[in-house]
Amino acid sequence: MLDFLLTNARIIDPESGSDFHGSMGVKDGKIDGLYPVCATLPSAKETIDAEGGILVPGFIDIHAHSENSIPCAEKLLAMGVTTAISGNCGYSAVDFKSFFAKFEKDGYPINQLEQAGHSILRRRAGQSDINAPATAGQKEKMKHYAAEAFSAGACGLSFGLEYDPGSSCEEVIELSQVAADTGRFISVHGRLGCADVLDSLREALNLAVLTNSPVIYSHLVYMFQGESLKKALDVITEYRRKKADIWIDSGMYTAYATFAGAPSFDEEIFLADESEILRLRAATGKYAGQILDKNKYIEMRTTLSNEALIYDPGDNSDIFNAYSLSDVMVSTDCIDYPRGQGHPQGAATYPYFFRLLVKEEQHLPMMEAVNRCTLLPAKAAGLETKGRLAAGMDADLVVLDWERLTEHADFPGKGDPGAPPSGVRHVFVNGCLSIRDEKRLQGVRAGYSIKR
Repeated sequence: MLDFLLTNARIIDPESGSDFHGSMGVKDGKIDGLYPVCATLPSAKETIDAEGGILVPGFIDIHAHSENSIPCAEKLLAMGVTTAISGNCGYSAVDFKSFFAKFEKDGYPINQLEQAGHSILRRRAGQSDINAPATAGQKEKMKHYAAEAFSAGACGLSFGLEYDPGSSCEEVIELSQVAADTGRFISVHGRLGCADVLDSLREALNLAVLTNSPVIYSHLVYMFQGESLKKALDVITEYRRKKADIWIDSGMYTAYATFAGAPSFDEEIFLADESEILRLRAATGKYAGQILDKNKYIEMRTTLSNEALIYDPGDNSDIFNAYSLSDVMVSTDCIDYPRGQGHPQGAATYPYFFRLLVKEEQHLPMMEAVNRCTLLPAKAAGLETKGRLAAGMDADLVVLDWERLTEHADFPGKGDPGAPPSGVRHVFVNGCLSIRDEKRLQGVRAGYSIKR
C-alpha cells in the first residue's frame, strides 16, 4: 500500500520531457509510480486531490547560505525548495563533523549540502589579511583542511573572491585541484576590480578547463549588468563551445545585498559619485529599510560594517537578458536575516521567477522553467535521485496552484522581506508531507544531510 496517492495533477518532469494529467504514488520516501488518467490506481493510506495543480520535482536551490538555519530553511520550504546547496561565497562550516552531527541530531526542514569555503580555510590557515595572498605554508594547511572537509562529507569548494581579493591565482588553482581530485565541484563568486570586468569571469570558468572539474559561476545578474552582462553571456558561450564543464546560476533581482564593509560598497565608488549612495538601502540594523545619505553611508561602512546593505542598479531588463542564456539555474542567495529585515530573495525568488518569466511575460516555456529549478541544479550538484519525477526517485515534490502562485515578500521599508508566497499548495520532502494546503505542518523535519 502506498503512503500517499496524489491524484488529478498536471505532472511535469523535465528529464523525460513529459507533461500530462495523472496521478503519482509515494512510498517509503520514494516515487513509487506515475499513472495516466485512465489507469487503475493502487490503494494508499492517504489520497490527496491536487485539484489540477502542477506537480513538479522539489526545487533545488544551488546557491543558499542556510548553514543549518531553521528560519532560512523555513522560508525556502515555503517556496517549494526541498534541497539547498550551502557554504557558498567562501563562507561555510568550520568543523564539518560537528556541523553534520547537529543537522542529524536536530533534524532539518529540507535537504542540505555544504561546501568548504575558501575564506574559512584561509582564516584557519592563519591568513586574516583579505588583501594578501596565502603563503606556501598556509596553502598547504588550506589543502589539508579542505581534504578534511571533503572526507567529512563536504560536497564542493566555494570561493568568494570579492571578499578575499588578495587571493592569488595560484592559490585558487591549487586548492581547486584538491576539490577536483576528490570529485567535488567548485563554485565561484568572482573578483571585483579587474582591469577588464570579464577577467573575473574568465578566471572562474578557466578552473573547469585546468582542473577538469565542474565549476558553478555564482550570481550572474549581480556580477554583470547592462553591456557587461551581454559580453559575459558571450564569454560563457565561448567556454561552453570548448566543452568546459561550467554551470551558471542567477537570482531574480538586480538589487543585491551583502555586508556594508564589503569591497563592492567601496568609498572610491560611492563618495566619488554621491548620487550612487541614493541607490543604497539598509537591509539590517537600526537603519533597516531606509535609503542612505552620506552620513549614514559612512557610519555603515565603519561602525556598522557587519550590517547588510542593498544596492539597486535599477534596470530589471538584466533579469530577462540573464535568463535568455540557456541552462541558467535559479538561485536565492538566502541568508538568515533578523525577522522583518534583509532581502526578499530568500522568500520570493521561485514564485517571482514563475510569475514574471512564465506566467506574465512568457519569456520561458513551463518545461524549461521547471528544468532550471530542478533537474539542472540536480545535475550540477551530482544529485542523481533528485530533480526528476520517475519511479525510484526521491519523493521531493511540489504542487503549485498556478492561478494563485505569487510572491509577497518585498524590500525592507516597502514590505516584509520574509513574507511567504501564495500558491505553493503542497510540499513533500523525502516522502513526508511538510506543507499541506499552503499550511506548514508543525514539527515535520524530514530533510537529509546529503554528504559526498
